[in-house]
Amino acid sequence: MTIEHFFKNPFPHNKQSTKNVFKKKKFLMPTYRNLYIDGCCSDLTVTDDRVVSIEPADPTKEFDDSIDCNGSFWALPAMVNMHTHSAMTLFRSAGSGLPLQPWLHEVIFPREAQLTPDDVFMGVRQACDEMRASGTLALNDMYFHVDQAIRAVCQAHMEGNIALSVTDNDFNTEGEFRQLLSRFDSLQQQCGDDITLTIAPHSIYAVNAKHLQYLADFTHERNLPYHIHISETQAERENCIRQNGVPPVVWLDRLGILDKTQSCFIGAHALWLDDTEIALLGERHCNVVHCPNSNLKLGSGCRFRYVELRDAGVNVTLGTDGCASSDNLDLLEAMKVMSLLQKGTRQDPSVLPSHEVFQVATANGWHALHRPHRGLKPGDKARFFLVDINRNIFSGVTDPQLSPSQRQTLFLDRLIYAAHSDTIHPIPQHHTS
Repeated sequence: MTIEHFFKNPFPHNKQSTKNVFKKKKFLMPTYRNLYIDGCCSDLTVTDDRVVSIEPADPTKEFDDSIDCNGSFWALPAMVNMHTHSAMTLFRSAGSGLPLQPWLHEVIFPREAQLTPDDVFMGVRQACDEMRASGTLALNDMYFHVDQAIRAVCQAHMEGNIALSVTDNDFNTEGEFRQLLSRFDSLQQQCGDDITLTIAPHSIYAVNAKHLQYLADFTHERNLPYHIHISETQAERENCIRQNGVPPVVWLDRLGILDKTQSCFIGAHALWLDDTEIALLGERHCNVVHCPNSNLKLGSGCRFRYVELRDAGVNVTLGTDGCASSDNLDLLEAMKVMSLLQKGTRQDPSVLPSHEVFQVATANGWHALHRPHRGLKPGDKARFFLVDINRNIFSGVTDPQLSPSQRQTLFLDRLIYAAHSDTIHPIPQHHTS
């Protein structure tokens, strides 16, 4: 089969036709021939949804089932969207021009109050298709009606964390709070191996100290992620100092939350941090998620302290946030914005080169999910995507005079700084059933 035939109706936009191709041809062991991996033209074989082998391209070797990429595609491991509210595809661009708190209270919360479970399912399903189409195959989601989110993510053959977002407004009594948590075990039974269900406090301003601690105990006992918005705006930081005498991360530490959660802590945004807070996060090997497009769109700020966080031992990951604030779920665009912001705000073009920002969007994300790195090594689950390098912007990336590492560097530079996600072709998972 040629690559042109394979992508005639590219997944996921015409899922049925691609599904039929694999069913008809019984591609339980497809080999992708003549595609570039790490700067080398290679043959990639997948069996039972796992990478079995990656070998130098050999035109003389015969395979039972193969897809000839004709040297026109480059394979990369899938990206991980580490902070999103997937159902917000229903609110794309809502409240443009408003800062965070008016945006939340005047636009988002009133609209969310009208959502039905079916609405959430449709919003998440649309988000999954959008993420897959741009090379993202895993997510760390935070929302409500999580049973519908689980159903949508399973249908899309994606994986990651789905968290039930909790605020103090979700219940009126302590009994209602505990009743909310009691649903967890029944919801967890709906998840397969690829989905981790958890419960996430929305933020320090939406959840009181007692409940923040209780949720930390809840997730700690079950070894689950603790996903929370933290230090997203300067106002949040100043309010916390005024009310508690210390900034947000120090406040969480004093509540005992960092000690209980440690590497299960996932702090979304983490934009307004001082040296003490960064050191605390690093000592506990916590994870933070940079959401550059959302931060810029809402006017929250731009000076994300990536280098300091990385050097302190914090695992820095990348997210889009929801479509209401970021407008799309394209991590390729988010990588470019993240890298350029670091270069510009630090006045240093060498900071966060393409290979490093790609690691933030891939390996660091899998690490934060507490899952083995997916992608393009023998034994990995086959979570990868192909990039069409026939486009003009990729001219010269396969130059035989370049070494493989030089080709890889040039390719990633072109992908992150010059390309758009329309160059990406996602690969469906290879099941035996």
